[in-house]
Amino acid sequence: MSETLNLQASEKELALRWLDITVERFQANMRQLRIKDTGALLASFKKQVIGSAEGRLQLQLSYALYGKFVDMGVGRGMGASVKKGDDGYDRIRTSRGRLKRYERKARKWYSKELAYQTKRLAELMSELHGTILISAVADALPETVEITF
Repeated sequence: MSETLNLQASEKELALRWLDITVERFQANMRQLRIKDTGALLASFKKQVIGSAEGRLQLQLSYALYGKFVDMGVGRGMGASVKKGDDGYDRIRTSRGRLKRYERKARKWYSKELAYQTKRLAELMSELHGTILISAVADALPETVEITF
């Protein structure tokens, strides 16, 4: 029973450290790509580790929704209800529908880093479980082994 509690504590500690590093990497990517108009996206990160009764560990990482739009290079323009014939359309858009003033450009601060960090978390967890398995087997072995021929 104590090994199970020790494993859960180790998993939770590993998950907390992984979340801290992941948020730091996301914020470093945003600074490098100069995604800090107001600083609200940088400050919007919230992280939490949730342990369940079944022994499964859940990680929760949240941030402002518009961060995904910055990553994809979309969302800078008019509201969804503005149509081609409405007032203000010609002021902001060309006849082909492109924005006159802003050029949308994807700034990949999220997608590549998330893929890498998810893979890294899987590696860390498997390494943790492997180490615990080896130590459990080593503890179960007898201190001395006699071999008679």
